[in-house]
Amino acid sequence: MGIDIAPVSAKLPLRTLQKVGRAGHPGNVGQQRRPGKLAARDKNSLREGAMKYAVWFIRLVFGGWMIPAGLNHFVPLFPQPQGAGLSGEVFRALFDSHLFDLVKGVELITGICVLTGWYTPLALVVCMPVSFCVFWWDNPISGNWLNKGGQAGQVVLFCNLALCLAYWNSYRAMFTPRAKPRTLGEPEAPAAAAQPQGARAMKRLVLVGQVVFGAWMLASGANHFFVNLWPEPAGHEPLGIQLMTGLRDGWMLDVAMIIQMVAGAFILTGVFVPVALCVVMPVSVCAAYWSVILERDPAGAALAAACAGLNGLLMLAYIDYYKGMLRERGSLTFGETEEGARKFVSVFGDLTGRLSRDAFVGGLAVLLLTVAFYVLLAQAGRNRDWVLVALLFPAFVLHARRLHDMGKTAWFLLVPGAPVVAYAWLYLFLPKSDLTAPMGWIAAAVVVAFAVWALVGKGQAEANRFGAPAAA
Repeated sequence: MGIDIAPVSAKLPLRTLQKVGRAGHPGNVGQQRRPGKLAARDKNSLREGAMKYAVWFIRLVFGGWMIPAGLNHFVPLFPQPQGAGLSGEVFRALFDSHLFDLVKGVELITGICVLTGWYTPLALVVCMPVSFCVFWWDNPISGNWLNKGGQAGQVVLFCNLALCLAYWNSYRAMFTPRAKPRTLGEPEAPAAAAQPQGARAMKRLVLVGQVVFGAWMLASGANHFFVNLWPEPAGHEPLGIQLMTGLRDGWMLDVAMIIQMVAGAFILTGVFVPVALCVVMPVSVCAAYWSVILERDPAGAALAAACAGLNGLLMLAYIDYYKGMLRERGSLTFGETEEGARKFVSVFGDLTGRLSRDAFVGGLAVLLLTVAFYVLLAQAGRNRDWVLVALLFPAFVLHARRLHDMGKTAWFLLVPGAPVVAYAWLYLFLPKSDLTAPMGWIAAAVVVAFAVWALVGKGQAEANRFGAPAAA
């Protein structure tokens, strides 16, 4: 019998062929779109990779700077800039009042958190007022807008802001327009009918406290700029007078009052309350420090302490909106994923685990770019030298994880580590020694040799004592 062996497609209408093509039939019309989709996916992947490496670079620049900047106050490493004229007056006020101790402690802890990945989003928020003050002191107060002294403050503030933006997903909930407070012991999503009478009364009390606190913040800011309803405290004790005068002369009191007024308006109206409470908290803490520690006036100290305490209690009532930035580890920035070595901690912050050759190349490139930034663009001096010392930690983690992937122990890093530490000691403390230059060349040669070994070494395809095979 006869069989028609003509192609079925020849008997189908064009619309049916197009439907079959969209379903993925081999050799069809729809399949021609796939290369375009793959190209778009590749572009997105490249964009995410570029964003990830840019954030890593900023993170290394910022963390590497903050550690020696903070440590220098407690263990003298290099001369601390003290300013002259107005900048000197502000510095001396902060230093003599011991508020500078708090500032430098925040810098040190933030640098450690940024490089190790511990509570990084929280540390960045805590450090933001410090970064702003560094910028303010270096630029408007000192007038160093165009020289390297002013540019250092600009870089610090930019890095802090950029890293906060990179962690946007950790802060997103704080910007909820109409956030709802939750009292202590109340479940996260209670049904209105299931709330006990005590919980509803406590929530009303929280809202009353919010109104009182918002109104006080708004009134304090308005009193400073517009209405002059009561005299502003100028201080009675010498340190209190000195600090208040320095803040007023350096226009930092104006900045604090603007923050109080704007945040108070948001809190009073119930709009963006979590972020407003967070922004105004440093002002509340400084006011309490001035009143309780420096002035010791009973009435003023009680009022300032109550204000700071109410600020903290209100933040506790909105704790659900801060959970994103309170994660111990694991928060991701733009371009990072949980897969393999696609996050900063897995490359520079955690000694455990393995690192593939491709991930090592990317991490090494970012690290070298950071070193080049400080060597070529930063102002020469001991502060820059100690930044490079701080960057030895991420360099050590990077190479240790790569050795793990090759089945080698990180103890091998003692080979380059010994000459590097010897050269750093000679360069920093005995720069005129005849051994400094030769030791520098030896350290450089050994470091380059180990980096080449890590680049050409083959990772183990199976699991080893350091973990499963590293993903790219």
